[in-house]
Amino acid sequence: MLACFLGTGLYFTLRSRFFQLHPAVLRDTFADRKGSSLKTLSAALGACMGTGNIAGVGTALVTGGPGALFWMCLSAFLGMMTSFAETVLAVKFRSTHADGTCFGGAMQVLEKGLGMKKCAAVYAFLLTASSFGIGNMAQVNAAADALHMAFGVPPVAVGAVFCVLIALTVCGGIRRITAVTEKAVPLLSALFFLSALAALWMHRNALGGAVRLVFVSAFSPQSVLGGACGYSVRQAMRMGVTRGVFSNEAGLGSTAVIHASADTDSAVRQGLWGIVEVFLDTVLMCSVTGLVILTSGVYPTDTNGASLFADALCTSFGKAGSALTAVTLALLGFASLTGWSYCGERGVAYLFGEKRLPVYRVLYAAVAFFGSFLRLDTVFALSDILNCLMALPNLLSLWLLSGTVLRELRMYKSNRNCQHLPYQRRSDVHDPCCRDRFHVHTVGDRLVGLRRRFR
Repeated sequence: MLACFLGTGLYFTLRSRFFQLHPAVLRDTFADRKGSSLKTLSAALGACMGTGNIAGVGTALVTGGPGALFWMCLSAFLGMMTSFAETVLAVKFRSTHADGTCFGGAMQVLEKGLGMKKCAAVYAFLLTASSFGIGNMAQVNAAADALHMAFGVPPVAVGAVFCVLIALTVCGGIRRITAVTEKAVPLLSALFFLSALAALWMHRNALGGAVRLVFVSAFSPQSVLGGACGYSVRQAMRMGVTRGVFSNEAGLGSTAVIHASADTDSAVRQGLWGIVEVFLDTVLMCSVTGLVILTSGVYPTDTNGASLFADALCTSFGKAGSALTAVTLALLGFASLTGWSYCGERGVAYLFGEKRLPVYRVLYAAVAFFGSFLRLDTVFALSDILNCLMALPNLLSLWLLSGTVLRELRMYKSNRNCQHLPYQRRSDVHDPCCRDRFHVHTVGDRLVGLRRRFR
């Protein structure tokens, strides 16, 4: 599965010529002034910016060593193009409700793009099941554990509060979810980064050594020379990639379900938001989390991955660090709960219709209560299993429809360079002005061009 995640991202990265590094990604993304796209990004970030960004990073460092942070960033770099591809396909093959709102995801891609309706139903079932794991129990469990350690709040009480709050939020559908996350995500980002950057500044003398340790441990030459046959490298890679996928969800197709609801006329432009989302979630946030832990000196003295970040902040802010971590985890968990509830709703709606959504919402709120007192390692193991199962049909659709994604990207680049109808698809792709300015040339494209010239 790790080879599937990394291989898919590497394939789209190479075929697009490292499009995630193109200056147009940031420029065109933030030039999009449609409020709907920004709200959709907030909801998608709310879904993936959960407790995995803190508890998941700590668990990866304890299990895989400092080198896991390198593999998390590498998987996120490749995952940017995976997220871009699944977002493009979700928007391209989405459907529309009677009231004009859009919905889509890997279910519609498998059914409308590939004609694989049974496979789409399997994905919808796994998406619904995963919403109870990675999107629900894992978030509540980590938040309850942090609040219990910081304030002594019983996990059952935390689960009851989350149960009530999530029930009040998800009953409003995607509009209320985006309204909540639009306000919560900027607050969460500011709260997290201000505290993390302050901690890094206090331990700035250890920052260079921490970065060096990450790169050295990523390949662990001493373990190979010592006869460990690369076990440390394998463990760091496994934990780094799995926790990276748990954090940004690239390859699962879950955030693409949220992106498909955006009011946009360009699948590629919405895909740019998917690239930025993975960068902010993993490359930036998880890297900062890992460096705070490594520079504080609590690693490897503390073997509890979930509390590593809290202990690291305590070295800078005293007891306030534990309280700050608990509040941040609780808010992150709630934001992820709201975002994932919409993903699960789309799976239920695909399988049983819109009339069954109230039943799902009641079950979703109830599971939040039971997830508060389960063991963290059990919840993570269940989430990893569901993630792998859900990724299989989604990655299959990405590979089979990779040509469609690359064609949409070429047309977008062509229209952008020609300055004809900017940010819109052109129907006249045979315009010499556009044809000569394609930036993505595959071997097949060049062979076709040579054949035409020969004729």
